[in-house]
Amino acid sequence: MKHFLLSITFSFLILFIYAQDKEAEPNITVKWAPSGLFVGNFAVQGEYGFGEKSSLTAKIGVPVNKKYSRRFNDRDVDLNMKAFSFMAGYRLYLSKQKLKGLYFEPYFKYVHHMTDGLGETTLDSEPVTLDFTNTYNAFGIGAQLGAQFIVAKRLVIDLFFLGPELNSATNNFRAVDPEGSESWNNIEAGQAAADIKDFLNQFPFIKNRVDVIVDKENKAVNADFKGLVGGLRFGVSFGITF
Repeated sequence: MKHFLLSITFSFLILFIYAQDKEAEPNITVKWAPSGLFVGNFAVQGEYGFGEKSSLTAKIGVPVNKKYSRRFNDRDVDLNMKAFSFMAGYRLYLSKQKLKGLYFEPYFKYVHHMTDGLGETTLDSEPVTLDFTNTYNAFGIGAQLGAQFIVAKRLVIDLFFLGPELNSATNNFRAVDPEGSESWNNIEAGQAAADIKDFLNQFPFIKNRVDVIVDKENKAVNADFKGLVGGLRFGVSFGITF
């Protein structure tokens, strides 16, 4: 009887230790990707592990204002940009450790990017300030390779270093002269269109791919793009696991 009780006690002890070890395994990670700040959002990613090698990921980027400069009519212009983004993926780890090691992750993403600013130019010998607005929307799919490390049982470092993607995108750019009430003449319209084409050619994905239309009555230039845009995702995120 004594040996039986000792066996039962020992069995329960083994099960308790095993359960504690299982509980200690990471199941959830919460991470922040600092690279999002460069494109105008604060990105937070969550990951839920299930099974031995699989996890589901979701990332949301909240818009924050980011300033940057571009050349317009041989001058630097200050632009403000911000973006909302969402991404969801299925991650398959190639190692035998949960949420650790090399992984392969197909994903889906959505981006809504907004930019505005002012640009100064000269139209038919008259100084003009144009009000810029740009809206970019894209739905995309991709697949990335990466490696995730868990340090000191809690700190997570996630390196994603190869992520080709393809996006279905639309881009709508508008430059407006808000001053005065008179319409543009032909010279002003032609010079405004040329300035906008030169300005937009600085952006690789729409370079020479936009339809530039001048609205002389409203003193505006519209440049729209719709099509496929390729990309490459890479970076690092940091967080915790529990």
